[in-house]
Formats: sequence, structure tokens, C-alpha cells
Amino acid sequence: MSFLMATLAWAVMALAVQLAIRAPLPGGAVVAVSRTLLAEVWRRGVLPVCGAILFLGLALLPLILEDSSEETSQLHTLLDYGQVWISSVLLLLSMWITSGSLADEIVTGRMRVLVVHRYGKSALLPGKWLGSLWAILALLVPATAMLWILCGQVVESSTDLFGEPAVALVSPDSIEVTPEEIENYMALQMLEDPAGWGMLERDEAYRIARSRLDRWSRSLVQGVPMEYHFQYPAGLSAGAVLEIRPSLGRLHRSERARIRLHLAGDSREVVLRNSVRSQIELPDPLVGETDVVITMEFLGAVSEGIRISSLNWSGSDAMQLRVREGSLLSSLLRSQFLLWIRCGFVAALGLMVSTFLGLPVATLLMLCFFIAAAGGGFTGAFDDSHGGGHHDPRDQEPSRILIDLLASGGEWVVSLLGDWSRHVTGSRVAAGENVKVSEVYSGLTTIGLIWVGVALLLGSWMNSRKEHGLGVDR
Repeated sequence: MSFLMATLAWAVMALAVQLAIRAPLPGGAVVAVSRTLLAEVWRRGVLPVCGAILFLGLALLPLILEDSSEETSQLHTLLDYGQVWISSVLLLLSMWITSGSLADEIVTGRMRVLVVHRYGKSALLPGKWLGSLWAILALLVPATAMLWILCGQVVESSTDLFGEPAVALVSPDSIEVTPEEIENYMALQMLEDPAGWGMLERDEAYRIARSRLDRWSRSLVQGVPMEYHFQYPAGLSAGAVLEIRPSLGRLHRSERARIRLHLAGDSREVVLRNSVRSQIELPDPLVGETDVVITMEFLGAVSEGIRISSLNWSGSDAMQLRVREGSLLSSLLRSQFLLWIRCGFVAALGLMVSTFLGLPVATLLMLCFFIAAAGGGFTGAFDDSHGGGHHDPRDQEPSRILIDLLASGGEWVVSLLGDWSRHVTGSRVAAGENVKVSEVYSGLTTIGLIWVGVALLLGSWMNSRKEHGLGVDR
């Protein structure tokens, strides 16, 4: 059944590409260049082979599922591995299509013929970019449909899958330490202990203050109630749950602990295990509330004779509300649309670097971009916002000023890569989290318009300034 779906998906992709090549479409030189690109990658077998690899890989996904695993686990595995496979193939394909096509035309000398005819240099890069977008879309749509059908096979009925809700994750406000709280704590300690804190460098004092406040905010001491505030402007829906994962420390990792929860006037005791997620359903009176306050009190270990002074919330997902929001299908579609936007930027970037680099070097540069973007842009590598207060006279030297300007520019460039990682939402969809419409707008504006526009403008400018031709032709 899976291989039959792969064959049908490949046929749909081929039909979409052939329609784009043969159908009479208005648009002038840009559309002509895009159709030429599609015909070229199809004639050379790039699209047929990559499509076969993509759909056969999806058809083999059910083989990694364990028969003994739960239905929810199987659905999570299919969505996770399926989206990773689709994104990997399409991102690499978008790079190879554009970089290979432009580099081949420059090396073979066809570029000189193209730019002197009706196509012109101004329509060359936009046309190739639009052609690559259509090629990626022709693969993305049937691949997403095939992945959704495979997911439907692991649940009892397709109706349940279409009605499967997604969730929004809401973290408490009081568990995160803000820079203002750190500054206030440092000022208070300077007043109470000027001799001790006055001897510390600002970086060291900031680190100690942050560590202490973070430890206190993430600790629940026995016998001391703690309030946690959750803000959800849309209002809680029915079926919302509180998900917690406590940490009891290495000495008590095999023990169980008790906490008392106060929810909307209701009090209940809950038994927790170390580093094991527990879900507590919220009572009906909290439905529709935008500001939820949950009071917790640590009651100690379940076993007598075991003393656990406190439990900790380790990690950003140690405590959160799971509120039903949207559907799993809509979240998957938004995530795939963000993938299409990212593929569009990779295609534009490949075109830009191919105007001044050969195909091997351009490919290496694109792979370096993928590595940097996967790491979130290495944000914080140039962070000097909490540097020492001592003034260095050498900071005013021309060489130091130039180095500082280059470092600031590098910081700005690598920090932009954080937008890329924030719009990689495949793992969130696999975990059942909702991808919001605002995230799609943000990705479309930042990556789809600004990044792509800058890359195409720079590429077109560099291509127009370059003299194309080889040997005697030049």
C-alpha cells in the first residue's frame, strides 16, 4: 500500500511539472526562464530521481514503527521522521537546482547568449527562483499528503486523525528570571554586603546573581507554598491540563514525592516520580480564564524516613499548561508552508553565491549555512552586554574600533540565523504543538520577503556587473 501511494505521489509531481512546462502562461521573460529551468531539471533527471527518493523514503517509514508501541507514539514517530526526511530532501534539492543551473550556464558560456536575447539579465535570477519554487511545491504537496495518509493508518479511523487537536504550551511567568530582577538583586546585595560584592567583577556578580535567582525560582521548598502565574489571552479551553516534570536530585532519583495543588478553590494531592511527566486536568471553573494562578506546596517524600528538602523544575518544559488550540492538520500545513518559505530562501541564496563562485565552492558555502542555522546562529557568541565597567584607553584606537564594528556586524549576521531555527517547526508538530498563524506571517515577512529579496537583489546586481563569456568569446 505504501509503495502504491509513492507511485501515485510521483505521478502527481510529474503531472504538475509537465503542466508548468507545457501550459501557455503569461508573464514574459520571467516565466520563460522559470519554465526553461523546469524543463532542464526534468530532462537531466534531477526532479524524477529526487522525487523517487523522497517518496520511497516516505513509503519505508512504517517499517521503523514498533508493533508494541502505543498509537500516540507511532503517530509522533511518523510525523517526526517524515518531516525531517521531507525537509532534508527539499532543502538540498533547492540548493542543487539553482546553484547547478546558474553555474552550468556560466561555465558553458550559455549565459552570454541568454543575457543578449530577450530574457535579459534582470529576469534571469527571478525566473530561475520562481522555477525552483514550483519544483519544490510540486514535491512538497504530494509528500505532505502521503505523510498524512500514512499517519491515518496508525490511528483507528481517519475521522479521529482529522479531529486530532493541537495544543499551545504556556509556561509560567514566575519561573523565568528577567534582567531587571537580576539588576535589582545585585543592587540589593551591594547595599547589604558592599565589601563582598564590591570586589567582584560585573560579569562574575551577574553570573552569581542569575544563578541564585534561577535556582530559587525553580525550587519548591518543603512547607513553603509557591504561586505560579500562567497568562493565556485567548482563555483556557476545556480539556486543558497541567504538565509537570520534577527533579528530586541524584540522591533521590528513585523516590516518589507528594505535592498539594490549589486550583480554583480545589485542593488535591498528587504523587510524582523523579523526571517523569505527570498531567493534571484543570477543573471546569478555570475554562475561559486568561490569568491562571496555581499554588503548589511540596509535602516531602512518600516513603517515611526519606527527607527531601525541595524539588526542582529543570528545563524550560518542566512545568507548562497544555491548552487545546487548532488542529493537528492545520498545524502540519502551516509547518510545511514555513518549509516552503525556507526552501525559497535557500534557492535565492544559491543563486546569489553562484554568481561569483563555482558549484563546488557554492555547495560548501551552502552546507556551512545549514550547519550554522541548525545551531540557532550561535547567538550570544559576541555578547558583551554585561562586560566590566573599567574603561580601556585602547578602545579608542582605529584598529580596535574597526574590530568592534566587524564584531558587531558579525553578531548581527549570526543573530539573524536564530530566525531560521525559530521557524523550524517540524518537531513541535510531531509533539502535538500548534503552529500559530502569527509564526507563518513572521516567517513569510522575515525569510520570504526580506531575506529572499536581499539575496535576489544582490545576486542580480552582481550578475549585471559581471562579464560573462569564456576565452575567445570574451
